[in-house]
Amino acid sequence: MIRKLVLVLAAAVFAASAASAGEEPAETWVLSGQSNACGRGALPALPANPLVEAFDPKAGKWVPAQDPLPNMGTDRLGPWHAAALEVVARTGKPLRLAGFAEGGQPISYFKSTAPGGKALLQSIRARGAGAGVFLWYQGETDALNKLDPKTYQEELKELVGVVRAEAGNPRMTAVIVQLAHWNSPGRPADFMAIREAQRRFVVADGDALLVSALGRKAGDYVHLHRDGYLELGKEIGRALLKSRYAQKDLDWPGPVLDAAVLSADGKTVVAHFAEVKKLAGVEPADFAIVDSGGAAKSLRAAAAKAEAGNTVVALAFAEPVKLPAALVYGAGNNPKATLVDEAGNRAPAVQIEITQGAAPADQPSVAANGAGK
Repeated sequence: MIRKLVLVLAAAVFAASAASAGEEPAETWVLSGQSNACGRGALPALPANPLVEAFDPKAGKWVPAQDPLPNMGTDRLGPWHAAALEVVARTGKPLRLAGFAEGGQPISYFKSTAPGGKALLQSIRARGAGAGVFLWYQGETDALNKLDPKTYQEELKELVGVVRAEAGNPRMTAVIVQLAHWNSPGRPADFMAIREAQRRFVVADGDALLVSALGRKAGDYVHLHRDGYLELGKEIGRALLKSRYAQKDLDWPGPVLDAAVLSADGKTVVAHFAEVKKLAGVEPADFAIVDSGGAAKSLRAAAAKAEAGNTVVALAFAEPVKLPAALVYGAGNNPKATLVDEAGNRAPAVQIEITQGAAPADQPSVAANGAGK
């Protein structure tokens, strides 16, 4: 309790001193995760902006932010600086980046009592008091290890809670990057289950946002290409601008699967997407049937055909769909995941129960949908 009070007071002192000096107080973002959070994209870096700083623990001071970011376990480029540049370009307000990341680590490595968790919390104690945003990109190792998705969701909830407590900000916005691809045929993994666990955490949290890394340009079997990181960073920036920085004229989130209805023929499922006016990039193989409740370790069937309207997709399956069952968008370890909205926002992977009845109307809607507030 005493340490929380000290952190809150430290943040207030910083804000007061900045205000007395006639400066806009900078908001801090805390960054963490494994190798995609570190950044594995090729340089060159994006140009530095004086409104964005990063804390360098070796130098013991704030420095102009530029990839590779300090204390992030990389000599390459990631998504975080691009996200910050997107925000400051629109708001004109300063941001500071601090955190810790390390490649190849499971979520358990970031527990408060484990090495990664201790390093992350130390970075918050050093310069993260009052931080407003926590950016998390991790889960590849847990998918490879086939960690139970409920366990992953529980550990993610615990981690975010600890970060918020350490920063002294219980309403800290958590941005969860939903896992991208896994394309290593000789090494079985379960990326689909971890993506769904990440989405369910966001649905349950209330102060979290989900931005999917799916569909971005790949660099290798699991990491993004430089272009993929930059595209991801820009969408993270749009998500925060819309949800945290009150830039209401921005188009975000992207298309989010919110209904799936089995037609009378027993072989057609009509999927509806909220938060979209015009779908583009529909691929049948991105949609599949799994067991109800998310227990499936493998797909029952992939869609054979897909016909898109503005907000709905009619999916034809070769065999009758037996209920109970669920429909997945972003199925498998390495889906194309090319579905986007009119603004270029990418659809997150979603698993939803299939119902029976009237097909959903092909019209825009707003829904509580797993992309966050």
